[in-house]
Amino acid sequence: MSRTTDDQDIAAPGGNWTVVVADDHPIIQSSVARLLKKRLGLPKQPLLATNYDELCDAVTDGGADLLVVTDLVMPGMRGLESLKRVRSLAPEAMVVVYSSNASQQLAQSCLEIGCKGFVGKRAGEDVFIAAIVAILEGGTATELGENPSAVPQEVIDRIALVAQLSPQQMKVFLLLGDGLLNKQIAYKLGISEATVKAHVGKILETLNINSRSQAAIASAWMVEHGLM
Repeated sequence: MSRTTDDQDIAAPGGNWTVVVADDHPIIQSSVARLLKKRLGLPKQPLLATNYDELCDAVTDGGADLLVVTDLVMPGMRGLESLKRVRSLAPEAMVVVYSSNASQQLAQSCLEIGCKGFVGKRAGEDVFIAAIVAILEGGTATELGENPSAVPQEVIDRIALVAQLSPQQMKVFLLLGDGLLNKQIAYKLGISEATVKAHVGKILETLNINSRSQAAIASAWMVEHGLM
């Protein structure tokens, strides 16, 4: 999509939209919420969700004229299967995926399950807003951003598996990528080393990985490429 907008506020098509912004990164979440409120001239603050359960609650309570802007990687999210459930909870909602994993293949998969749009986090503000306006006007939009990544299907599958980790397991997984030993992770999280070992075992099982070192490499790679 090549449509752009200028810096002036835009009246949201259809009027009184309820907007849900779902992202577990507070800075991204608040920035997107502020941008949407200002540029769309929303009469009320967007609802915020930081995990899958909060997202489900928000869309259930959102009512009519609902716009949902959501990341794919959050605690409790299980990739496209979770998006399908969100769609089932609010069939009339305009769901837009806003993701660092900006591949054409993933964008197409999101549209195929009923999402109205996909915007990569590398896209500029004007491009993002233009995509949202096109969707609110009844269309669809795909904007991968300036440097879209050709992410292999196996990586997309791995992201879906990572989304199945519990919040505590996710913390351990990220710290593995930082190169920390089990006892260092235990100290940092305020838990026992035995608990860390149990979490690592569950991480290996969930991600179908054979060793702790493979998990550490996978974690570091995903962080480096903006997938977590």
